[in-house]
Amino acid sequence: MKNSIAILVVVFLVTTMTNAQIGTKNFKNQLNFTPDQIATLQTKRMALNLDLDKNQQEAIFNLKKQQVITRQVMRKAMLERKLNGTFPTSEDLFQRKSNRLDRMLQHKIAMKKILTEEQFTKWKNMKKKKSLASRGYNCRQTGLQKFKRHS
Repeated sequence: MKNSIAILVVVFLVTTMTNAQIGTKNFKNQLNFTPDQIATLQTKRMALNLDLDKNQQEAIFNLKKQQVITRQVMRKAMLERKLNGTFPTSEDLFQRKSNRLDRMLQHKIAMKKILTEEQFTKWKNMKKKKSLASRGYNCRQTGLQKFKRHS
């Protein structure tokens, strides 16, 4: 009897510890950053990956800063809707998705103007890999393989 209770306690502790570690992501730490700080970090990361010059860094900083401000406004509106308990209509959902696609298209056009052709293709590949990785795909040389997440 004592052994079974000890085993249950160990199993409970192990599952609690693993669940606590799964939820830690970088974006949670960015909640206290200002839009300038977030845009600076994103711009520096892109400068490292794409070898940007000073003019490109300034243009991307302004673009990223505007994106962060827009994202924060949208997040605040979403939290207000959630607290009020209001649900969006199908027209609201359509409008939000349409606006999101418009913003993505404008961002792509702006990036194409800022970056050289080689940098732009590298940026598109980075974006694609990031998108696939967030969906659970492992983008290695062997091709796309969906990897299991243990939960």
